[in-house]
Amino acid sequence: MKIFNLKYRVLAIGLLMLLSSLTFSCKKALENNLVNATYENTFWQNEKDVDGAVLGGYALLRKSMFQDNCFFLWGDGPVGVFNSDDTNVSGMYTSGDFTVSYRQTGAHNWINWYQIVSSANLIIEKTNTIPDSKFAAGRKNYLLGEAYFLRALSYFYMTRVWGDLPLQLTAVTTADQVKLIGRTDEKLIMNQIISDAAKASSLLTWEGLNENQRIRASKGAALALLAHASAWTNDYTKTVLYTDSLLNRADLFNLQPKGTIRQVFSNTSSMENILVIPSKYANNESSSSGTIAFLTVSSDIVNGMPNANPTYWLLPSALDNLYTPDDARKKEFVAYRNTADLKPNLMKYADIQNVGSGGKYDMRAESNLIIFRLADLILLRAEALNALGRDGEALTAVNQIRDRAGVAQLSSSSILLKRDILLERRRELIGEGQNYFDIIRNSRSYGTDGSGFYPSWMTKDRFSKKGWLWPIHNDIINANSLISQNEWWKGRY
Repeated sequence: MKIFNLKYRVLAIGLLMLLSSLTFSCKKALENNLVNATYENTFWQNEKDVDGAVLGGYALLRKSMFQDNCFFLWGDGPVGVFNSDDTNVSGMYTSGDFTVSYRQTGAHNWINWYQIVSSANLIIEKTNTIPDSKFAAGRKNYLLGEAYFLRALSYFYMTRVWGDLPLQLTAVTTADQVKLIGRTDEKLIMNQIISDAAKASSLLTWEGLNENQRIRASKGAALALLAHASAWTNDYTKTVLYTDSLLNRADLFNLQPKGTIRQVFSNTSSMENILVIPSKYANNESSSSGTIAFLTVSSDIVNGMPNANPTYWLLPSALDNLYTPDDARKKEFVAYRNTADLKPNLMKYADIQNVGSGGKYDMRAESNLIIFRLADLILLRAEALNALGRDGEALTAVNQIRDRAGVAQLSSSSILLKRDILLERRRELIGEGQNYFDIIRNSRSYGTDGSGFYPSWMTKDRFSKKGWLWPIHNDIINANSLISQNEWWKGRY
């Protein structure tokens, strides 16, 4: 599977050498020798070095997101919209069995994500030692902003998946600095995420959106992260503030017109996009197997694809409950091979080309992986406004997305509007790794005020033991005596 941009690999090689053994929760990190100080001191000299290190951070983010397609397993697997004939993952959909198989260990292992944290810590520390004169105007602050953003985004993904985490904020560059660290309360982790994202917002610029074609962090990406982090902590007043900051920049952000929503996946510079991970064959970023396109698109839809049926297919009954027949999104996001198709394809990642003679190994998936886009933030704003009792404004926001989809406007209120907004997010963001996190964020207690948002397998006992969290890989627990398994998974994983 080829998922690394060649430019990322070349410019980041020095950083990746430094990071080869910095993941403190892994036994291997305590055994490997770190690169010697001579190399380290020759690398961190100027803007080019720092830019290469930051690009390396994005390469690590790409690796982390695509590893066993964990973004999809976490965000869409447990919701009940997809299913699979693959017995390695099918239990996730039917019973909340998040253990999957040894082949999907990326869903349980935070090693890749802590490599991003380690890279960000190193960039922050070393960049501050380089004279300002070694950077073009504004570039030092911008690169620092990207490092703070990458660290915040990594912790945000991890704490939503595993809860309490080891909090590492200093660079580790010598073997004697490596030490085992226990878990910090997720509330403190969220405080750090918000602090880092706010720091990133202060250092990044709006201009970065167009300069970087929305494939690197910008002020917009930092504000989007702040909006999501504040919603996660139920600080909805801040969520409205951050989303308004984005919506007020109509010169930079606009929704794709009806009938063209899929362009956010094919065009990195779409004005609906805020931050994406690109997958262009011309840039050596595309994947040839294993990534989400090859698991959700079948050969009947795209000639040359290796699978007659998608590995992850959409449940027709779930689609019928989600979409009305006139919903433009169903036409863009779903492909039925015939009127009796029981395994419809998800089309969001169907930008696939054949680059060779026609064999299955010549197929390359080129769809963007969306981190943040405008429709997501508009619906998040609607959720926040509803939570603040501002239902009229919430309806205006959610109906903006429904108008784009060509469906009737909503008129509900209170808890019913909350449910409608959550369902609207499911319709809009299906397959983008968001929907299960939406459920967790909207179900803080068990009972009539929230449990109805959870899938049927979320029992009261499971909820009481934070059973919405994923298990931690046993390799991590075995290597670090300060790490214990999440409560629900003790004796089950």
